[in-house]
Amino acid sequence: MITLEEKKKIRKTLKVKRKKTFLKNGEVFSEMISSHFISWFVNQKNIKNIAFYYPINTEVDPFPIIRLLNKKSLNHCLPVICKLNTPLIFREWKKDSKLVKSNFGAKIPSTGNEIIPDLILVPLLAYDNTGSRLGYGGGFYDRTLSNLRKNLKKKIIAIGLAFSSQKYNGLLPVENSDEKIDAILTENGFNFFR
Repeated sequence: MITLEEKKKIRKTLKVKRKKTFLKNGEVFSEMISSHFISWFVNQKNIKNIAFYYPINTEVDPFPIIRLLNKKSLNHCLPVICKLNTPLIFREWKKDSKLVKSNFGAKIPSTGNEIIPDLILVPLLAYDNTGSRLGYGGGFYDRTLSNLRKNLKKKIIAIGLAFSSQKYNGLLPVENSDEKIDAILTENGFNFFR
């Protein structure tokens, strides 16, 4: 069993690795990722509500995807942390939404309808070949995906956005509460797990 201290070390190393890629190719890779996404999305008929995240630090920027999707009649939403140790809620986002900074540094809509997404774009520090992801340790996406998958009749698709350099060699250390993502999308394209 891996200790919290070991996980902390892994996170620290992976943040440095992601930052290097981000500083060297972040903008170009985000555009490449959006182009792969749009090619895939053309054939998706049941996705009307898309959750994305406001990027912080060196995360893959999902805005190139959102800009390309703006031509379609979709609902966009951003994750909002209501309380620690609870699932996220998703609040409607529009171009003119008033955003405020959350306690965790991400921007969130100050108002807006709550939306249940069909597709969630998920930030991460690392991923492996099985669909496991390593986040920042708060467990928000794990609780949210678990809650949505258990309580909804419809399928929710969770796609991790990452640079290919964020792939973890071997299996990531996981806990029982960790939820797998359905696919990872990097500058090299999609890898589907489920």
